[in-house]
Amino acid sequence: MRLNHVNLCASDVNALTRTLEAHFSYSTVQSGTVPNYPGVPNPGTEYAMLIGDDGSDIVITQIDPPSDGESAYPPQFHFGLIQDTAQAVHSLHAELTTAGYEPGTISVFEVLGATWTAFYCPLGDGLEIEINHRTDSDLLDHAGAQQPEGQPS
Repeated sequence: MRLNHVNLCASDVNALTRTLEAHFSYSTVQSGTVPNYPGVPNPGTEYAMLIGDDGSDIVITQIDPPSDGESAYPPQFHFGLIQDTAQAVHSLHAELTTAGYEPGTISVFEVLGATWTAFYCPLGDGLEIEINHRTDSDLLDHAGAQQPEGQPS
């Protein structure tokens, strides 16, 4: 089994789509208005389907804007994109800052046998993205790994 997609909600679907395209290597493959099919939620609202250069899928669906000071997401909800190097984390932090976003401080920490370099950046409606890199980790790189049948683990 593998993850099919992640659905993110945004009051401005186009703005979040542009952000993911401009800074995170996603491309829109389809967008428009949610059709009125049986069982499909929120017909008539905007949506966009994006695919990352890594093959990951994100669907963005429209929601009403949250009240001032409120979040459309529960506390600590975020999604993360891992980078190939720690330098890429620093570069993306600088790029987002230059583009007018307000990324948090870059942190370096040890968890699960890996050294992580990471920051969080708000994207609107209370949604945050985590940008990170981690070093190799015996625990993480082998956890849940499936061995072919008949192969020792």
